[in-house]
Amino acid sequence: MRILRRVFLPLVGIAGLLTAVSVLPAAEPANAPATKLRPITPEDIWSVRRAGGLDLSPDGARLVFTVQDFSLEKNTSVTHLWLLDTAPGALARQLTTADSSDSAPQWSPDGTRLAFVSKRGTDETPSLYVLRTDGGEPEKILELPLPIASPRWFPDGKRIVFATRVLPKFGTDFEALRKELKKQKESKVTAKVTENRVYRYFDSWQVDGQASRLMTVDLATKQVTDLTPRWDRRFQFAGESQFDLSPDGKQIALSAGTTPPPFTANENTDIYLLSVDDPSAPWKNLTTDNPEGSDSNPLFAPDGQSLIFGRKTGKNLLSAFTRLTRHTLASGRNDRLTLGGADLSPGDWHFSADGKALFFLAEDRGLTRIFRLATDGLDARPAEVFAAGTSGSLTVGPKSLYFLNQTFSRPDEVYSLELATGNSAQLTHLNTALLATLDLGRVEPYKFTGAGGDSVEGWLIYPPAFDATKKYPLLQVLHGGPQTMVGDSWTPRWNAHVFTAPGYIATWVNRHGSTGYGEKFVASIDGAWGEKPYEDVMLATDFLAKKYPYVDATRAVAMGGSYGGYLAAWIAGHTDRFKAIICHAGVTDFDTQYAADSAVFWQDPAMAGTPWKKSPAYDAQNPMTYAANFKTPTLVIHNELDYRVPVAQGLQFYAALQGQGVPSRLLYFPDENHWVLKPQNSVFWYGEVRDWIKRWVK
Repeated sequence: MRILRRVFLPLVGIAGLLTAVSVLPAAEPANAPATKLRPITPEDIWSVRRAGGLDLSPDGARLVFTVQDFSLEKNTSVTHLWLLDTAPGALARQLTTADSSDSAPQWSPDGTRLAFVSKRGTDETPSLYVLRTDGGEPEKILELPLPIASPRWFPDGKRIVFATRVLPKFGTDFEALRKELKKQKESKVTAKVTENRVYRYFDSWQVDGQASRLMTVDLATKQVTDLTPRWDRRFQFAGESQFDLSPDGKQIALSAGTTPPPFTANENTDIYLLSVDDPSAPWKNLTTDNPEGSDSNPLFAPDGQSLIFGRKTGKNLLSAFTRLTRHTLASGRNDRLTLGGADLSPGDWHFSADGKALFFLAEDRGLTRIFRLATDGLDARPAEVFAAGTSGSLTVGPKSLYFLNQTFSRPDEVYSLELATGNSAQLTHLNTALLATLDLGRVEPYKFTGAGGDSVEGWLIYPPAFDATKKYPLLQVLHGGPQTMVGDSWTPRWNAHVFTAPGYIATWVNRHGSTGYGEKFVASIDGAWGEKPYEDVMLATDFLAKKYPYVDATRAVAMGGSYGGYLAAWIAGHTDRFKAIICHAGVTDFDTQYAADSAVFWQDPAMAGTPWKKSPAYDAQNPMTYAANFKTPTLVIHNELDYRVPVAQGLQFYAALQGQGVPSRLLYFPDENHWVLKPQNSVFWYGEVRDWIKRWVK
């Protein structure tokens, strides 16, 4: 299961910027002497600077973006704003330096100011700030009792619309709301009470009665207007506020869930049209033609006559692809853009300034590529414009695209692509100095014949100082999702180079159910989570052992998290081929998994059953059904705040191993969620994982 989260993180003035600015190091030569290189360590992961949040100035001359820096010693991070001129040869420079964090930077329509969200000084919640780019200190515009997020400028630059939350009975009486929140915080009663089917999400409870709101603030008067005064719950369970402001500033398109409490049915997000000038006016639902699916991420065309949104249909949204859909405001029609039959699931779409093209990202055969789509019709086929590594945070300028790009061996950096020539360039080198000291093994893709005779792809990650005359234990890394893809990308949580650094070869297989290989391939595991993916993993192990003499499949380890943990538990019940297994936050039992935050949406469609309505597939695909077969030494990792895969999953799996005398070890974090996010916990996690591998493959 994937959840993308944004960190709301501060800003100082830019007076004296040219003398106080921090300049990025130039890239060092790729042929630096080998004596300087060393294997990567878990600690190095937390020295990596993480870029995000690109926004391009209206004239295309400057980019603002965020850079997150971690302190392993303090176990914390800060995020600052950086500025980059888009002229050739320009160096990025740090714009803010306060010991706090900034996020969501947005240029004003005239390019003279930056709006951003920050929690600085005495701020109790992330607040709205505006900074003039010709100098001076940022102005604090607004602090509310609950966090501000997603600021967007009105076309005239006089107002900003943003998302926040309230307790509906207080409306915009923020002082009363502040007192109520303080009262709740200081209460000695810690009970949580609900009658809703969905009552917590990912790592937070949702029984506080808070409702999402869109509001505007007048920059001159600081007057706040609630645009959604009747909305009585979160827009979406994930906490997102997906909306777009029309080019004339008179309407907002908002994606919000139609299912009311107690949330016993699918969330079914629809696209609504709201009036900015008359917040009391009824909302217009634009997507009533999709009663069971999801409609998301609306985007107005530059002429304001239509909007594009993403649509999923059917009851099993896990395996459904996103389809681009155009809503024409005058006629009320929703028309699917067919992509000329291209089997892609688009994301992060943006119009060109003239509205004649739509640019988007899509996973495709192990890469996240950038595509261009003509908008003068419904059947145009997208053209690939950039195809290296994994791209994200796309922004479209008059002459160039700007985006983040990463690979297995390089974290995100800012890139540009000239639309006229197709030439691309890396514009920042945030981590060049660190990478120049590390000996990272090479990464290569491979193909083999998988389950059902289908062609399946995988990645092979070599250790540093690789010697083809030696034998290396094989780490069979199992990716999660289940409907995700292992791309050519850098990850801090499951970093392949950290795994291989002690002297192993790792493989990551895009087994059946992986995205990026067509909708049919994704849906091939519906109701059969353990079958084709397991066969793919076993066939990949055989293939690698046969093709590469340096791969020692007799000393292999299977390791995965989330659905990858499910597959690890499935392997434990179906073979003793592996020397060891590592199961992190794994779905190990369908009955207890029904306590998950969003099981109501996916477990019945994906597994064709519930704990009280068990189908043959439900029992047959449940790892715990095969508990009597557990024999392989297993490290079980689980976290208390994991509501996506509740902690009972890991504890039950560990108990089944211990009860049968199988060598096993439990690693439990009381303060982590589905992931391990705290720097020192992460380093400890890597140490436990590497120790378990070494213990059984030495």
